[in-house]
Amino acid sequence: MKISTVPIQSIDLSFLGVHDVSVSVKRDDLVDPVISGNKLYKLKYHLDALKQQNKQTLITFGGAYSNHLHAAAYAGKQLGIQTIGCIRAEAHELKQLTPTLKDCVQWGMSLEPMSRSEYKLKRESSTANVLEEKYPDAYWIPEGGAGELGVKGAELMLAGVDHSQFDTVMLACGTGTTLAGVIRASSDNMQIIGVPVLKGAKWMAGEVEPYLSTSQTNWQLVLDYHFSGYGKWNQELIEFIQLVETETKLKLDPVYTGKAFYALVDLIKSGKINKGSRVLFLHTGGLQGFRNESF
Repeated sequence: MKISTVPIQSIDLSFLGVHDVSVSVKRDDLVDPVISGNKLYKLKYHLDALKQQNKQTLITFGGAYSNHLHAAAYAGKQLGIQTIGCIRAEAHELKQLTPTLKDCVQWGMSLEPMSRSEYKLKRESSTANVLEEKYPDAYWIPEGGAGELGVKGAELMLAGVDHSQFDTVMLACGTGTTLAGVIRASSDNMQIIGVPVLKGAKWMAGEVEPYLSTSQTNWQLVLDYHFSGYGKWNQELIEFIQLVETETKLKLDPVYTGKAFYALVDLIKSGKINKGSRVLFLHTGGLQGFRNESF
């Protein structure tokens, strides 16, 4: 599917009641069967650079449920290159892999555990220094596909969208890269709302702002929909996700899109999204994360 032909689905939720807000979903989860949603966009220019530089090893970062790692591992398999994932985990935690990491290993990715304290340092950590010496010619992609190339790719998420039809755009956020790209590509008439899926994410504004011009102020973060933290959820969220799918056939996941869509509904119900608003929800993919025996 071409980026310019991604379908936009109109959503009717009976449990919302009468709030006079139209909701549409841009189905970027359908862009690719594996590398779906914003992961494909954020990787696009990084992978172009990797191929131009003829690199044969890709090293990147992520957690146990990382859609970015999942996408990078699959891309590496398709390109026939070596991939290494620096995982935010202790070594003993990798003895029991999540479905996400099982896929990564199956596609040939080598997993390198990094303690939480080391992970905060990323490229400056001792683990990264060891990998730098071992693979001096590797192509490094920041966590979540971040950096200018990732932001540039994320701008494509509004490609093909008629900006005059929407005044509010909502999306889930993990690092802020996608949010920065969407803001850069947005029109002045649009209000962009990012929903961080991890706890205490005020810092994300500082990650986003360097990529924007000072005139781009049409955005905000809503910080209260993390459900206790990254990769965490409760029965209320699972039941909400199931209700949305029953009513609309729209699949969401509990790590990213489920939280953001829950936020959307709550903001509409509370009147924080104004009556008459025309909302575009960006489905950032990540459905592979909805694989766990506890659901």
